[in-house]
Amino acid sequence: MIQQTYDKLTKEQKLIFLAGVFEGEGSFGFWGKIEKKNRYLRVQLRMCDEDIVVRFIDYFKLGAITTNLPKNTKHSRSWKWTVSGDRAIDVMLQLNQFLGIRRQEKFKECYQSYKQSHH
Repeated sequence: MIQQTYDKLTKEQKLIFLAGVFEGEGSFGFWGKIEKKNRYLRVQLRMCDEDIVVRFIDYFKLGAITTNLPKNTKHSRSWKWTVSGDRAIDVMLQLNQFLGIRRQEKFKECYQSYKQSHH
């Protein structure tokens, strides 16, 4: 029933939904050592709801999903969607307009830094 409701959303409504999930469960920033030039931008989302994580790869048609089996049996299995480099910029340019002010400002800083180091 819920999946059917999601499927009926417009493309923009799906993006707004995904931005809301990302606001709570996602992260972005630079990975790699600061002193090395091979630092890269990454967007990722980790959560225990596989169906929601799959919606990200279905919508953006980018990235990879990996799973994490917890060492402690009290914890749940989780899934992580990851996109790196220029493709991470593409994702963030779409999500950014629907994110909170703090994340929009962080993305602006990351984007400017990325442009300076890669162009």
